[in-house]
Amino acid sequence: MHEDKFKTLILCSLGGALEFFDFIIFALMSIQLSQLFFPTQAPFSALLATFSTFAIGYFARPIGGMVFGHFGDKYGRKQTFTFSVIVMAAATFIIGCIPTYNSIGIYAPLLLIVFRFMQGLSIGGEIPGAITYLSEYWPQRKGLSIGWIFFCIQAGIAFGFFTQYLLTRYLTNEELLAFGWRIPFYLGGVFGCIAYILRKKLAECSNFLPFIAKQTPYPAIYVMKYHKRALIIATLLMAYTGLPLALLFILLPTYLKTITGTYEVDLLSQALAMLSAAIVALVVGYLCDKLTKKIFCWCYAFASILGGLPIFMIYNTHITWFYLAYFISVIVTGLVSGSAPTLLAQLFPKKVRYSGIGISYNIGIGVLTGLIPLIMFSGISYFKEPLFPAYILMFNGILMIVALILLNRKIAFSTLRDITKNI
Repeated sequence: MHEDKFKTLILCSLGGALEFFDFIIFALMSIQLSQLFFPTQAPFSALLATFSTFAIGYFARPIGGMVFGHFGDKYGRKQTFTFSVIVMAAATFIIGCIPTYNSIGIYAPLLLIVFRFMQGLSIGGEIPGAITYLSEYWPQRKGLSIGWIFFCIQAGIAFGFFTQYLLTRYLTNEELLAFGWRIPFYLGGVFGCIAYILRKKLAECSNFLPFIAKQTPYPAIYVMKYHKRALIIATLLMAYTGLPLALLFILLPTYLKTITGTYEVDLLSQALAMLSAAIVALVVGYLCDKLTKKIFCWCYAFASILGGLPIFMIYNTHITWFYLAYFISVIVTGLVSGSAPTLLAQLFPKKVRYSGIGISYNIGIGVLTGLIPLIMFSGISYFKEPLFPAYILMFNGILMIVALILLNRKIAFSTLRDITKNI
């Protein structure tokens, strides 16, 4: 019995790892994309334009969450988030085929924006679908299941760093700009097809009940109308999950190269650090089945507040200690990735769970994390403060404490009493 569950767990989450690789390589190739699709006299302005396009993918995620959530709640979990992989594979492969600005002018960045938006739609249905599916398929080990999802997500990001490492090691900058930047997008399209094949082997949850409500035929509207409190709580929790991942890992190579100038990031070390964070997330998820989940959320809050300044001070002035910065980053990211998402499934009833998770997850992570590159680099530019990312991370920890206090004191939400019994 457990063997079948572990097989399902691996097949489901591995697809997410492959799909998230597709989504994240856009950020990893940001410097090349800025030069090829947004050429200006000011490299920093081109970089901001590229990250604006990066943010579009995040803003598309809530729409994807509602669309895929609608079909997932009405017609089944498995078919819906299996289809999301095809959308991602197609969009990623096509991005790799788009001619550059020098070839087709303004149509190049416009096409890039369109297919980046498609990526966002896909990922908006992918992760909520995986969380919903596995939490219902194996509810006794919800923490382990969701921890495994985020292990695979972060492993997919680590594979993205490793791919970038190979490209920069064996290709010159001229070769990267000429053709090398396209390679990870082609790989992403192939991986997406593999993920689709894997997903087709999954069975629908045996206890699935389709959403039926005559007065409110759309699950997303039903959630926003009748589950406002749970939606707000879940969105707040997710708002803190994506930020350290983007701030401490995805944006780090660009930050070190364009802002500090102290160190050319070792992408292999970056990949290993990301994989370590994935392992921490898996361990935390496993422990969430044994211990109270709030413990790890509190640990994340204090780790981000206490660790923010040391991390970025090391990157700016004591780069020889960068392994210490990596270690703190691994702990911070693993703590929140392995704990906060485990709370989602229990906040929504089964008939609208996909939609509830889809909306809250994508608004929380999409809006905040999608804005992080713009906030981070604009703040650095405006305040002339290279440590600005540290303050963002510390503020995120403070917001997590506020959310936990609301949960503990049952302030503002009448349903918190029932919710916190299971946390």
